[in-house]
Amino acid sequence: MADYIQDPTDLIAMIHRFLAFLRSRDGDRPLSFVDKNTFLGREENYKSIISELARTDLRYDSWDTSWIGSGKILARCSKAMNRSGNLVNKYQQTAFRNMLDPGHERFRPAAERALYDIYKSVTGAEEAAAFSQAKRVFGGHYDTLGYLFFVKDPSRFLPIRSSQFEESLSLIGIDHPLAGKCSWENYAGFIGIVREVQAVMQDIMPDVEVRLIDTHSFLWVIHEKVFRQWQPDTEATAGLEEATEHYIAATIAGDTVRKCRLTRYITRSAEVGKATKARAHGMCQLCGKPAPFSDRRGEPYLETHHIIWLSRGGKDSLDNTAALCPNCHTMMHIVDDEADVKTLLDRIK
Repeated sequence: MADYIQDPTDLIAMIHRFLAFLRSRDGDRPLSFVDKNTFLGREENYKSIISELARTDLRYDSWDTSWIGSGKILARCSKAMNRSGNLVNKYQQTAFRNMLDPGHERFRPAAERALYDIYKSVTGAEEAAAFSQAKRVFGGHYDTLGYLFFVKDPSRFLPIRSSQFEESLSLIGIDHPLAGKCSWENYAGFIGIVREVQAVMQDIMPDVEVRLIDTHSFLWVIHEKVFRQWQPDTEATAGLEEATEHYIAATIAGDTVRKCRLTRYITRSAEVGKATKARAHGMCQLCGKPAPFSDRRGEPYLETHHIIWLSRGGKDSLDNTAALCPNCHTMMHIVDDEADVKTLLDRIK
């Protein structure tokens, strides 16, 4: 079972909505996180560029312990912070540079050692200690600390704006407080969550390399006003729901690549489907007719339908599912009639 994603229904539905949103912006262009002619390439790839340029400014591979106290590390890190753009809020950028300036009243002599330890730490224990030391020196500001680690290694670390990402995680059904919780353990937990989201995204998008920072972009976009106010048309909404249901069904059947461990969820979801069909006693719960044929095991063939669609916030639970014949199931997705929805809700009570 995944450590953080207990129920991926909201995440799966959100990824499909995200892909539909991108198609509405990019038309027939292939999905890309880096192509400057796509929405993501224009709006989000700047983060990778910032990280690369900031690492060039730092050149931390050449640092030596003799540099501590020389001012060399301070100068390079101040320059790298100048690159941060909107990854670090302006107040924190200024406060950080002041702490690196020997001529400023807020100068912190311990800053150079703290920065050295961030970029020269190797093991997890050393990085945890470096994070804690940097927090003592620079304060518990996730913008600043996340950015410093992101520049060190974007394949392992991410920038973070606590309130925005806390909201994004809640949108995919994950409760992981970030605001006011700056610590190595909390940051590591955030990275762990993003890695699990990355695995699901990669599984849904097998033809595109999904980097850790691309998953960060997904989480950022879904909290933005332009995404939340976007409404797909009826046809696109039906497509979203079908794609979500098919992915869940394939997961249960073991037909997906599955790079994350969702065993408990898969088992529970399969049990919901089984109980839904058992409750119908072989009869379609919309048209009232017997299942049109039997499956290979001799069981009446009915399909599990989410009455309130997953893409609209419905849950994968017995009180939101009905067993339908294939014809009625297809019709529910195409016609999307509120009267049929009410009928199903009344019949499963």
